[in-house]
Amino acid sequence: MNILVPLLSGKEDNPEFIKAITTNGKKIILLQIVDKEFLTKTSTAMGEVMQNQALLTKVKKSIQAKKKKVEEITEWGTTIKKILSIAILQKVDKVFLVKQDNQFFGDILKAMKKEKIPYEIIEVKDEEKKEKGFNFLNKLNK
Repeated sequence: MNILVPLLSGKEDNPEFIKAITTNGKKIILLQIVDKEFLTKTSTAMGEVMQNQALLTKVKKSIQAKKKKVEEITEWGTTIKKILSIAILQKVDKVFLVKQDNQFFGDILKAMKKEKIPYEIIEVKDEEKKEKGFNFLNKLNK
């Protein structure tokens, strides 16, 4: 099965999500989208690309460790339109998404339903990220 994974939530590196896509996928396409609509609200283009690239690299290494074929695509444009067009152009069997609770995520799902693009939503647990050195600093302060 050919799978498209748009990097939208920042949680695509979660082990539960990696397991879901590598169990189902023969070829996995990671899609990084730089959406100009969000850049003015959130960050600069360079910062956005660097942050997404770090996530993309981490996800790609996890997939490669499972011996699966992985490709990466970076696109500039409107998120929903890019997901739809890449899914069609790459002839993917399914789009895998990390579940999000927001209006934008709902809009993405509506657009995929309208275009009859199959998708699967994976719910992942939030992992608390511990800062490295935090325990060491606490011991120094005691």
